[in-house]
Amino acid sequence: MEGLAAQGFKEITLLGQNIDAYGRDLPGITQEGRRKNTLTDLLHHVHDVEGIERLRFATSHPRYFTERLIDACADLPKVCEHFHIPFQSGDNELLKSMARGYTVERYRRIIDRIRHRMPDASISADVIVGFPGETEKDFQLSLNLLRDLHFLRVMVYKYEDRPGTIASKLPDKISDETICIRAKILTKEVGASIIN
Repeated sequence: MEGLAAQGFKEITLLGQNIDAYGRDLPGITQEGRRKNTLTDLLHHVHDVEGIERLRFATSHPRYFTERLIDACADLPKVCEHFHIPFQSGDNELLKSMARGYTVERYRRIIDRIRHRMPDASISADVIVGFPGETEKDFQLSLNLLRDLHFLRVMVYKYEDRPGTIASKLPDKISDETICIRAKILTKEVGASIIN
């Protein structure tokens, strides 16, 4: 980043599939008993790089998203107040089937905390429609979550089997027709973008 700043770059985006998990593979525990070298620590460190004016990061995973990270984003002026945090489903049983590692309630707490600390933050999300076993009730829970949380942008992903994945072996597949209908409902109701 120092080299990029020396070349005149003003904005840096830290990018990772689950960027909040940064540092989990690095050793060290602080005296307070928390992990060293987290994304929060990295943001504090790179915030002071001279010449860099804006910092962003993506994509977040609710399993690893912490209050400490939210506080850093609120307190560090160079960190842009934009968060992309996929929720994937509004139903806890489907989240469990997806092995997401969090609940809808935890997700809501994260969004509430962000909005409490940064009322003007922009928040976007991803949702999957048609995951095996998704009932009409499950779909309505996802739709209700989208309506409740008022995201700036939502990306809708239509579930597709991928060879070798656990999900591809799950029963209760949803028909392509139902997946398309549900995706269209989401886009119409909340202005989402369909992917796939």
